Amino acid sequence: MIPARVRSVTPRLLIVIVVVTLILYGSLYPFNFKPGAIEGGLLQALRELNWARAGRDDRISNVLLYLPLGFCLFLWLHSHFGRHASILIAVLAGTTLSLSIEIVQVYVPGRVSSLTDLTLNAAGTVLGAAGGLIWSLLSRLMHQSAHVEKSAADPGAVVLILFWLTSRFVPFVPQLNLEKLKTALQPLFDPKFGAAAVFTYLTCWMVVHQAVAATTSRPKRLDRLLLLITAVLLGSLLLAGQAFVPAELLALLLLLPLLVLMHRLKPHPRHAAFVFAILAVLILNGLAPFDFETPASRFDFWPFMAWLRVDPLLSLRTADWAALLDKTFLFGALIWTLRIWGTTTRFAAACTVMVISVVEILQLWLPRQDASIADPLLAAAVGWLMHRLYRTRPPPFGRDAILRDAHNR
Repeated sequence: MIPARVRSVTPRLLIVIVVVTLILYGSLYPFNFKPGAIEGGLLQALRELNWARAGRDDRISNVLLYLPLGFCLFLWLHSHFGRHASILIAVLAGTTLSLSIEIVQVYVPGRVSSLTDLTLNAAGTVLGAAGGLIWSLLSRLMHQSAHVEKSAADPGAVVLILFWLTSRFVPFVPQLNLEKLKTALQPLFDPKFGAAAVFTYLTCWMVVHQAVAATTSRPKRLDRLLLLITAVLLGSLLLAGQAFVPAELLALLLLLPLLVLMHRLKPHPRHAAFVFAILAVLILNGLAPFDFETPASRFDFWPFMAWLRVDPLLSLRTADWAALLDKTFLFGALIWTLRIWGTTTRFAAACTVMVISVVEILQLWLPRQDASIADPLLAAAVGWLMHRLYRTRPPPFGRDAILRDAHNR
């Protein structure tokens, strides 16, 4: 049997392997090496390195590329070594990897091997290791126990995580080339942050963490959350139509400190905070910027008739599946959080349908908005699914349920 200590670091090692693979891919693509291009072997390749100046975008990319490496390396090493040794080894490993890649790039036509890149990569590793140290320190404030207890299976939480991943991976088409990596990083070169967008991403990731906590034993929760974050960010790099969103990255920076604060709350107010945060997201997404006008537009009771009037297959291909799946996640999140707050699944579904219906009605007075029965129907479908998942399970009412929740925090 694998010791619990070894099992607990496996996700961190997996993330390190994924990050290193991505760095190698992005740095050496398209792998058309010409070993005979430089005479004199390794020493001559080292002499080819220079302090060539890089553009602003390249400088930012070189730092950002090694940030996750330093972060993940520190977390993995910290499971085996002390804090200072982990930082030192992580920085040395990142710098060594960067130097090796710069030397190999001498043999790749079209690539520029630069000591400037090496310095920026090392700086990114240092910043990432510092971030890993902060994550580790904040994690301790959540009083994670080394005891591995069984977490009660929560089918609604599993479905909620699947909704989130599906909404983030659409259209599920990999695009493996260097141009895609550059396009994914482009929004970070001139980042723009909106308070509503940051709040939305932060709320969604908080709910995802709560769902992970409902399906995973306490010592593994943050590691599983890191795996989900890594998967989503990797999808932004490698899937067509995806790119990094500065607002989401800022939300991820705020995530763990907010988790620590939420962890201090008792279960009932904590669940209430989730409910009201999701309600705020739904209202902001549906009604912002609240510039109501008159007269009211027409309410569409047959939102899918347009699909039948044209080619249904074409309608399916051109539909905005990302927006539809985002709404599916938010509707499911509201139903699930209402249930863990202490309501029945039916009541939670009815409340969600009512809220969405009110938002749709108010959209009648918003310009450039189409009020439709589609969203209430989607909320009802998600509510039916949640009800089927929990049909044999009582709602988490009462003092015993609250005490169990407090014990599992």
